[in-house]
Amino acid sequence: MSLSPFKLPFLLTYVLVGAIVGVLVIHPLYLVVFWWELTDFSETAPTLPEVLSARLWLLLLPRHFDDALAYSLVGAVVGLAFGVFSRNYLRTSQAYQSLREEQTALIPELLKRGETDRVEFKSSLRWDVQENRVNRGLEKVIAKTLAGFFNADGGNLLIGVDDAGRPLGLDKDLSTLKSPDLDAFERTVNDIVSRSLGGDLCPYLHTVFAKVDGKDVAMIIIRPAPRAVYMEENKASVLYIRSGNSTRKLDVREAINYAKKRWS
Repeated sequence: MSLSPFKLPFLLTYVLVGAIVGVLVIHPLYLVVFWWELTDFSETAPTLPEVLSARLWLLLLPRHFDDALAYSLVGAVVGLAFGVFSRNYLRTSQAYQSLREEQTALIPELLKRGETDRVEFKSSLRWDVQENRVNRGLEKVIAKTLAGFFNADGGNLLIGVDDAGRPLGLDKDLSTLKSPDLDAFERTVNDIVSRSLGGDLCPYLHTVFAKVDGKDVAMIIIRPAPRAVYMEENKASVLYIRSGNSTRKLDVREAINYAKKRWS
């Protein structure tokens, strides 16, 4: 029967195993260290097997139960610490997995609703559907859209769908990557952000994938950025924001006023 990290027996198991480890592992290791130091001071020191055999069996005698208890307690404390860490890690992992599943399940619904100020559709990451070839200029379009979401209230960028929300898939994009898989796709998105907008922004987005009508669709979830996000265009820094269901470039005066209001 599996142990749930949300129940007390989960921690008790770690404590029990830790206590056993304290007697069978921590104590012998201590004896090894003791023997090692002893050999530095005495040329007639016993061998390591002799030390271990002479000391370990003493734990079975009544007058040495206190030693066994001490190492059991040390091991139990270590086991408890590992148990608490494991429980918290599992809880976090389960919560994160549940969140990803909820976000993935949201993709078909967003496709039905269409583009809004918080949702944008793109057919591809770098594959030009019209010209049927790789077009790195499309990465700048993706970066511009992400910048608009970063500078506004965040949002969702769905890739692999047409303007009407019909799934096109990611096969063409994946074929352009060194490793044609979804993990490489996500890394490429982060690389685009790092190169065009700043690596410090990568923690403010993550990518999930879903099968829609048998085709892969990516959804990049963007949180609002803690700073103004600029793009370099023609040797000038440009600020983009979301305006309705599109991304708009602000002129210098608008950018200054917006930045003061947004991040002051």
